[in-house]
Amino acid sequence: MLQPGLACLNHPSSRVRGLLLGLALAGVTLSSGIATAADAPPPPDLQKTELYSANYDVTWDKLLATLKSFDLSVATADKDGGKVTTAPNRYFKISSAKFPPVQDDYRDTYEIKVDKRADNKTTQVQITRKFEMYDRAMPPMGGWAVQQDVKEKTGTSIDEILSALALEIAAASLSGKH
Repeated sequence: MLQPGLACLNHPSSRVRGLLLGLALAGVTLSSGIATAADAPPPPDLQKTELYSANYDVTWDKLLATLKSFDLSVATADKDGGKVTTAPNRYFKISSAKFPPVQDDYRDTYEIKVDKRADNKTTQVQITRKFEMYDRAMPPMGGWAVQQDVKEKTGTSIDEILSALALEIAAASLSGKH
């Protein structure tokens, strides 16, 4: 699916510059004894948690409806365990209009944890986004590379999903189906 209006921020020279900068930062971090990336939480555009004023069942049902509204297919859903995983959602953008056009391929997968609070009047939802870009330079014939910083306006952001979920829950509350 083509996402109109997306700016190209992934020119090959930008990727090389970003890779070199990332390697330099990693070297400084590891050599100075500061916490590694494994200790740090994911960036806010890759993981976010919200608390909703709705019971678990309402939140669960509205979460599934919200994912469907974004055309995000559910790969696994375990209501008892409070976990949902979406199937990879693949999309692309044209980054060069010159012939031949250059197409950048992306995909998102979301892991969602839904936790019932003790009073069953509030529910916590945590969404983790796995954002990947197809890298033609990966050996042997290209492959998907996880992107840590999502600077481009691509795909569906966690904030968009959480905001839509809040609206779904508010609508259910107003209609008395809460």
